[in-house]
Amino acid sequence: MVTDPATAIQQEVHHLISAQIETLRRPSFLTDSELLEYRTRAERIENLFSVLDRIEGDKIPKWHPRLRARNKRSISGKD
Repeated sequence: MVTDPATAIQQEVHHLISAQIETLRRPSFLTDSELLEYRTRAERIENLFSVLDRIEGDKIPKWHPRLRARNKRSISGKD
């Protein structure tokens, strides 16, 4: 069974977010290694969202208003 790349990325993001939530639910303070893992997962989530944004952006036709609006914000520097 072949999985759409976007679907696989979304599943990984959901898994990482669940791990982040579980980490924050712990009643005790986090150790240094737990904080490092938390930060690493947060960076991974950000990177995966960037990839998803690129994948979804590639699916939008060049004439689509959403893409034009995104390009205008980038050019004006108002992201």
